[in-house]
Amino acid sequence: MTTAFDLTGKRILVTGAASGIGAATAQVCAAMGAMVMLADIADCGSVAERIEEDSGRAEAYHCDVVDREKVEALVASLLPLDALVVSSAICPWDNWEDDGWDETFQRVISVDLLGPIHLSRAVLPHMMARGGGRIVLVGSLAGRSGGLIASPHYVSAKGGMHALVRWLARQGAPGGVLVNGVAPASVRTPMMQGQPVDLTRVPLGRMAEPEEVAWPIAFLCSRAASFVTGVILDINGGVLMA
Repeated sequence: MTTAFDLTGKRILVTGAASGIGAATAQVCAAMGAMVMLADIADCGSVAERIEEDSGRAEAYHCDVVDREKVEALVASLLPLDALVVSSAICPWDNWEDDGWDETFQRVISVDLLGPIHLSRAVLPHMMARGGGRIVLVGSLAGRSGGLIASPHYVSAKGGMHALVRWLARQGAPGGVLVNGVAPASVRTPMMQGQPVDLTRVPLGRMAEPEEVAWPIAFLCSRAASFVTGVILDINGGVLMA
């Protein structure tokens, strides 16, 4: 019997795939047999090359998730899709009293919340027409509890994303589309490099590695999660136990 975690033959689009959680998710899903399409505003060609060197299948694309037309064009060119993982995000480490913060707020909301909306709106009708699919949005502990060091624009965007997961789950369920999210605490990614995270507030005493978030995401894309929808899965080392 094939394991329920097997992703062989699945076509999965991963955004924010040039580094961090997105790159790790693409690598994990490819290792589980999926054909992965990597998209990012940065170059994710090297990630695709590493996947192919490990006998996986991957393609790299450039996409700014803020641009709805380009998002829809990319999705249309990649159909059919079995799963979408939205990991693209920005997290400026600024203060809301700083000059220009209002403009920064708009950019964070555009990338971290409107981007997932563009992507979900593009894939959901096609998945429902096919009778099923998976959407996984990468949220954050910041959207659950205010986080450890995040600024209010990031907190607001991720909190909105968590609400979006539940809304999308209700929309997609009649068509067999399962929508879930993950809420990591601090992860050892380029985004977190040099940031003063107080690890004494993390019961496990360390940051997560990207792969420790990628494996649960891959689970949510697999048949093993066939009755899971509308869930925000906490991956936070015990910071928030709810």
